[in-house]
Amino acid sequence: MPKAKTPPSVFTSLPAELLTLQSDITSGGEYESNLLSNIHSTTRELYDLRFDDCAFEGGNFSLNKIAGIRLKNVRFTEVDLANTKMDKASLENVEFIKCRMTGFKLIEGTIRNALFKNCQLKLSQFRMSKFKNVRFENCILEESEFYGADLTGTVFSECDLTKAELTATKLKDADLRTSKIPGLTINIESLQGAIINPSQIPDLAWLLGVKIEWKA
Repeated sequence: MPKAKTPPSVFTSLPAELLTLQSDITSGGEYESNLLSNIHSTTRELYDLRFDDCAFEGGNFSLNKIAGIRLKNVRFTEVDLANTKMDKASLENVEFIKCRMTGFKLIEGTIRNALFKNCQLKLSQFRMSKFKNVRFENCILEESEFYGADLTGTVFSECDLTKAELTATKLKDADLRTSKIPGLTINIESLQGAIINPSQIPDLAWLLGVKIEWKA
C-alpha cells in the first residue's frame, strides 16, 4: 500500500509515515494514521466521523455538512473547505495550512491547540465555540463571525479582521496587535483584557463615543 512521509510540525505530531486511504469517507467511519490526498467528497451530509493522526492534502469538501466530527492530531494542507459546516465539532492538535475556507462554519465547537495559517476565512463563522491555545497567522478573516466565542489567549498574527463580529466574546489575553481591525463589531465588555497596539485605538474609538483628532 502506498505510503507518504509527513514533515515535522508544531501543533501536530504525525507519524513518520502514513498509509494512503484507499476507500471513501463514510458516516460513522474511524480513520487513523491515514493520508487523504486529493479526495473530492460528493456526499453532502456526513456524521459521526473520527480522524486520529491523519493528513489531508488537497481535495475538496466544500458545501459538506458534517455533524459530530472529531479531529485529533490532524493536518489540512491546501484543502477546499469553503462553506463546509461542522456542528459541535471537537478539534485538538489540528492545523489548517493554505486552505480555502470562505464561509466555513464551526458552530458550538471546541478547538484546542490549533493553527490556521495562510487561510482564506472570509465570512467564516465560529459562533459560540471555545478556543484554547489557537493561533491564526496571515489569514483573511473579513466579515468573519465569532459571536459568543471564548477566544481567551487566541493570537491573531498579521490577519485581516475587517468588519469581523466579536460581540459577546471573551478576549482576555487575545492578541490583536498585528492585525487589521477597521469596522470591527464588538462591545466594550468583550474588549476587556484584549491586547492591542496604540495605532489600533482610532478603530475602536467609537466604543467610547469620541473622535480622535490630531492637533494641527
